[in-house]
Amino acid sequence: MMRPLFGKIETLGPWTAHIQAMDQALTVNDPGEAVREWRQAYSAALSHPGWLGLLTVADASLRLGAFPGLARAATARARETYWIAFFRARQQRSLNGVLHAAEAFGLLGDRSTVEQCIRVAEGLAVRANDAAEVDRVRLLVSQLADRSLAEERTEAV
Repeated sequence: MMRPLFGKIETLGPWTAHIQAMDQALTVNDPGEAVREWRQAYSAALSHPGWLGLLTVADASLRLGAFPGLARAATARARETYWIAFFRARQQRSLNGVLHAAEAFGLLGDRSTVEQCIRVAEGLAVRANDAAEVDRVRLLVSQLADRSLAEERTEAV
């Protein structure tokens, strides 16, 4: 998986202790406990009004893919949780949240969803009438396109 463009998202909240417990369960190779703790983290993030916790929990879900047989479910959970984070960010008119969601979907290789997120981000930036934010969205689009081309070249080799 490639490095995020915006850097790591890490927020403290009611989900933090559960994610730490999940990571501990990963360390001691206890998939049942790891999944239980992830579900608790998810529930805590879902109960919180913002989008940051959901992105953090979605990222954590991907780590569950380290267990044999859980990779597909972990990715599906992450995708669903990224969607909820995206919808919340859009509802809260958070350009940062929408851009982070776009990047997350890009890391999952979901180009059509990235395009949808980018359209929403462009709309938010234009409505805010902020040229710097419009430029920021364009820069992200360019970076995601470059990353996508690099991945295609790697896959072709």
